[in-house]
Amino acid sequence: MIELSNRLKESRKKSGLSLKRVYEITGITDSRLSKIERGQIDCTPADLKKLAHLYNIHLISLYVLADYLNEEDIREYQYVFQGVSSLDNEEMQHVQAQIDFLNKKKEG
Repeated sequence: MIELSNRLKESRKKSGLSLKRVYEITGITDSRLSKIERGQIDCTPADLKKLAHLYNIHLISLYVLADYLNEEDIREYQYVFQGVSSLDNEEMQHVQAQIDFLNKKKEG
């Protein structure tokens, strides 16, 4: 968990945000975030999601650092998501529409 704590603190500082400003944006109190960054308490999955969005870092990597997911949990999805980061929003919506179509086809 120390690795996660350090990653969160470094990301906050790199973003130029104070503990108070993070609270104003996310609702995570400065006291709670300070304890998370010092490794004194665990960060909930919901709080990790807020922080990942705010710091512009990948949520999955934070979930792995927090032991909410491990490499085995995500291995089956890695092939599907190879190269997804190079797609723009319109292309991702198109791919999602295809996935939805295939799932509906299986249900029907």
